[in-house]
Amino acid sequence: MTDDSRHDSTLMRARVSRRRLLASASAATGAAALVLAGCRRSAAPPRTTPTPKAKRGGTLRTGTALPLSYGLDPHAERGTGLAICPRVYGYLHHVDMADEVQMDHAEHIEQLDALTYDFRLSDDVRFQDMAPASGRAVTADDVAASIARFRDHALVVDNMWHRTVLDQATALDSRTLRVTLRRPNVYALRNLGDIAGGAILPREALESFQDLRGGTAGSGPFSVQTADTTAQRWRIVRNPSYYRRGVPHLDAMEWRVFEDDASKLAAFERHELDQVDHRDRSEAQFAQDTNADIELQTSPGLSWLSLGLRINAPPFEDPRVREAIDIAIDRDALIRDIAPGGGTVLGPVNPHIADGFWALAEDDVRRALEMDRSIDDRRVRARLLLGSASAGGASFAISVPSIPRMIDLATTVRDQLSRIGLDVRLEELDQTSWYFRFRRGSFQATLISHAPYESPELPARFYHSAGIDGTGNPFGLREPGLDELIERAEAEPDRNARRLVLQNAQVLMMGTRSMLQLFTSAGYSSAWKSVRNRRPEVIGSFAQYNYEQWLDA
Repeated sequence: MTDDSRHDSTLMRARVSRRRLLASASAATGAAALVLAGCRRSAAPPRTTPTPKAKRGGTLRTGTALPLSYGLDPHAERGTGLAICPRVYGYLHHVDMADEVQMDHAEHIEQLDALTYDFRLSDDVRFQDMAPASGRAVTADDVAASIARFRDHALVVDNMWHRTVLDQATALDSRTLRVTLRRPNVYALRNLGDIAGGAILPREALESFQDLRGGTAGSGPFSVQTADTTAQRWRIVRNPSYYRRGVPHLDAMEWRVFEDDASKLAAFERHELDQVDHRDRSEAQFAQDTNADIELQTSPGLSWLSLGLRINAPPFEDPRVREAIDIAIDRDALIRDIAPGGGTVLGPVNPHIADGFWALAEDDVRRALEMDRSIDDRRVRARLLLGSASAGGASFAISVPSIPRMIDLATTVRDQLSRIGLDVRLEELDQTSWYFRFRRGSFQATLISHAPYESPELPARFYHSAGIDGTGNPFGLREPGLDELIERAEAEPDRNARRLVLQNAQVLMMGTRSMLQLFTSAGYSSAWKSVRNRRPEVIGSFAQYNYEQWLDA
């Protein structure tokens, strides 16, 4: 496809099949360069017009009880800021859960060989007209500097790919970025377009080591107007120089973080908020039942909960102890008591990723956990396993972040394990301490709330000897056969072949019992009917790239 070919390649519309093209690349060794997307955006791309016609103006106000973890620093933030940052900063592209590329600031992506990608930036993308970039064009130097910052940032959680697979990101000229890899890896485009790792920042902010918790100039559809950590309010306003003409429809978006769910719901009922997220389905249903003008939205949850065990230290070095714990946990009771409204038992990969394409079937997981037997029968067998391992009455601590929902879950797990004679203590830690101890493997057992991963890459990496960050497995797991399968999947360009490798690997992962999956659930939110084009079918990070919401007020 030539550079003067023209079609609509704007975000949420340009869809280029990565799996087909990478499969072709595998078969075309030494052949001509592979073009993933070589089309320039038209000056006025066609857009799908909502029905009824979108109205321009207004402020969409959102309430939540989930705090920001690191403000509006897009590379480090893991809380509510993940809903704000993607609307402020721009990206080269994104990869959806079907492994299809959707273009943003890049107009052309070319894979030269198994290790080399070239990205051509569009010439119509500029930073917002504010310091430090003052409205200048986004360049390849900005992208290269942003990639390097994400790789080197001390507070970034999931930069394993950047530190172990990425070789270099270099600007060839102002609009061309070359990325080289150390080894073939099918997740290259996904990581380069990630909601955190793909955010593009102006190099001036990085060269001056600017504190980005209050935000900086971006190239997205909104710019930061207010970041008030005292009042817990954040406000972004429409970027008039955004390259996509006609969007966003809103004048502004606001987020308020509440200390508790009751205060959040009260503000929503007073119409001080247009939409809120919910702790669980029961809270969501209660809100909807109070007023017929409230609409409830349910989305599959991409995060999930696990119990990690340090398997190279007592009492978990004996596989019989791990098996006893695994079968004695009553996951159905956890779902009933901790996730009102429903949850799902899962294996190592969340079944909500790509509609379950990568995951083990739930029935197979239940059989592996002996959930086709009664919990009483499982507890009897668990006690026998502990006795055979001379571990009856064994004592250990579960490390848990000091978050009410996590403490509730840990308490329930502790009580369940006491039914088979184990003496379990809870060790409550602030989130930062919990995180650093988890990364070092400094725990006996630990309760994990996983990030909302959108591919099987990092869920599988929890079972690799190098772990998710390349420094070592936090559970002390070393299984060369598993390492080989995980690495084979990371290099396998054919999607169906990769699926088979990953599903075989997951069976072995479950057998290690180094990380016991508990359950995944759903996310719930409510909005007044005046909030239009919410797009409930879009989940995960792509829900944050929806810039076309509007208010029918």
